[in-house]
Amino acid sequence: MKNNFVFLGDSLTFGYGVNKKDCWITLFESNTNLNIINKGINGSTTTDMLVRFDKDVMTFIPEKAFIMGGTNDLLCNRSISSIVSNIELMIKDLKSINSSIIIGIPPDIIVEDAYNLFMPSPTYDYCKKSLPTLKESLISLCNNYDCNYIDFYSLTKNNIQKNIYLDGIHLNPQGQQLMLNEFLKESTH
Repeated sequence: MKNNFVFLGDSLTFGYGVNKKDCWITLFESNTNLNIINKGINGSTTTDMLVRFDKDVMTFIPEKAFIMGGTNDLLCNRSISSIVSNIELMIKDLKSINSSIIIGIPPDIIVEDAYNLFMPSPTYDYCKKSLPTLKESLISLCNNYDCNYIDFYSLTKNNIQKNIYLDGIHLNPQGQQLMLNEFLKESTH
């Protein structure tokens, strides 16, 4: 029987806007012998993830778990500390069953593109301004709990000119491949 690897997150985990075959997690699935379970839900906040955590993650008794969230929280004007607290609770539960944990640090956003191509929102600037602080807070959390992390924020920030976005928030197939490459590079440590 294959060991379970659960991916919990929002649209960036779900693969919003691309064919399922182009989603970075589906691409990863073809590179592994683990049983991949994608529990990304479009629009999900870390509070939503916490509510569904037992059913969507713990029931699978995962050998490995990936959690990425926070962008939608920031787009709802929630605090960085609330995001970190929610993710910390999930880490504690996974540690209690000895799961190997990887935290995804959410990608950067392009405010003007998100406003014009996704939907107008008064909270894009707050989100954009908060993402670097969220990154540092999540890295600190991972260090406290001895968890691995994958810094999709720096990856996208450094590749922002390479046309990797569909709409300023979600990644196109090229961006999905970039995320997969980073995941493969970092998750093998």
